[in-house]
Amino acid sequence: MKLIKGLYYSVYTLSGSEHMLKSVDISLHSLSTRWKEIEPARRHKRILIFILLVLHVLPLWIFTYFPSQDGPAHIYNAYVLKVFHDAKEGSLMRQYYQLNLTLFPNWFSHAFMMLLMYIVPPLVAEKILLSLIIVLFPLSLFYFLDAAHKGRNLYGFLGFLFSYHYLLHMGFYSFSISVPVFFFALGYFVKHKEEMGLHNIAILNLLCLLTYFCHILSYGLLILSLILLSITSSYHKPRRVIALLLYMLPLVFLMANYLLSNSMGQSDSHFGLSQIWGRLSSSHLWSYLLSTKSLMYFTDYHLIITRLMLIMLGALFIATLYSRIRQRRIAGKENQFLIIFAIFTGIYFIMPSGMMSGGWINDRINLFIFPLLLPFLQQDFHRYIKRGLVIVMVTFALAHLALSCRYYYPLDKIMKEYTSATKLIEKNKAVLGLFDNRSPGVKEVPPFTHDEFVEPFTQITSYYCLGNGGVDLVNYEAKYNYFPVNWRDERPGIIDYIVTWRLGETRPTKYNLQTDYDLIHSTENLKLYRHKTERSSRTKNDQ
Repeated sequence: MKLIKGLYYSVYTLSGSEHMLKSVDISLHSLSTRWKEIEPARRHKRILIFILLVLHVLPLWIFTYFPSQDGPAHIYNAYVLKVFHDAKEGSLMRQYYQLNLTLFPNWFSHAFMMLLMYIVPPLVAEKILLSLIIVLFPLSLFYFLDAAHKGRNLYGFLGFLFSYHYLLHMGFYSFSISVPVFFFALGYFVKHKEEMGLHNIAILNLLCLLTYFCHILSYGLLILSLILLSITSSYHKPRRVIALLLYMLPLVFLMANYLLSNSMGQSDSHFGLSQIWGRLSSSHLWSYLLSTKSLMYFTDYHLIITRLMLIMLGALFIATLYSRIRQRRIAGKENQFLIIFAIFTGIYFIMPSGMMSGGWINDRINLFIFPLLLPFLQQDFHRYIKRGLVIVMVTFALAHLALSCRYYYPLDKIMKEYTSATKLIEKNKAVLGLFDNRSPGVKEVPPFTHDEFVEPFTQITSYYCLGNGGVDLVNYEAKYNYFPVNWRDERPGIIDYIVTWRLGETRPTKYNLQTDYDLIHSTENLKLYRHKTERSSRTKNDQ
């Protein structure tokens, strides 16, 4: 009887498997048929986009470390969130840190990596987040341009050039993900503003909320853009404008609540006429804008690409103006993005570099300006000119990526040297990093300009506290209320390990490295010291 049941079960399983395989075969055949039905030009375009996406994500996975300034601190604090309440792994952390679980903007990257860390190691979680940021930028630009002009998203290829930018290498991961979310939200509004039902309003509000939890500046710029588009696209229909603005009232209240709950008393000093005029006449801001320095992070050689891109955009801008004037389409709807471009450029000059504990405001705004101009630019060219533009934009993106990889390779080797002693750190210990020179010392490529660009070694000590319950004593995030992990008012003053990088002979006497610490690991640039009490406690435990 058991044999019969077993045979029946086997036959049933096989028949089920055959049915499943048949379903898969039908689905694949359907996909193949649909793919063949797509026009060859569109099919080739999608293949090119896919290849470019793969090429741009590849460096993140080839190299062990991504050389960003604040990135290691973000990975570490996401790890703190994950293990904070763990009885063993979070025991020392609870003596140093307290969680800030308020709904502030800046949550996304920490929460996203924290959840990923339940499945993958911390470094892999960072790579997944970075891959998402890199992939979404060009895709969001294609979506935004297609929403503005159905089927006309030629300039979306510039999204690949913009996907690797200065703010990303500064380690501003939440802001970096907020930019593509901004363009997805703006594109969604442009696409559906004529048919704003409850379903569309709900999706738009969710996209706006996601932008809020990524970064407050992107959220503010998004609300401003939505208001401007509502007015410029429906100014001849006052009721529609009022309805659209009413939809956005909760979003405006959210923005106002955050601004009011954070001290703005100092903001008056930033917006006096003399201060604004000083910024409008600032040669630094003009140079930054006209060179798109938000795409420059390792070397001045990035400027060759960005300036060539601006020459291309300038020529397209002149051609567009000439065509619109000739066709008498000055007041057309397609010109609304020129207005937004002009207003964002004005805001770029009016805003200070930092306020309310936030910095790099002009750099961040700069990243939005030229992508917002793209829907205004003419695309009605001969097919050979279009192909030429695609070749030029792809060349810009690949040259920019190649230049980045030229630095990634030596930086990865040097970062491996810095992290060569991470496995020597015992569990639940406090680690301090000391630097005499934060320069990574890359010799194979032209030197960095550290006064302006990225310093990848600023927060790198955080790697010594991943996976071992350690406390990073140079954890800068813990000082600010817009991050989820803050310092406790009272915390221990013990320093179990000190990591030094290129310290030379200028050893700080404050820490008594020679008398209180043992040197347990050294390389050409790195030294790891362990407090002598640690050695004595280890000896007692061994006995």
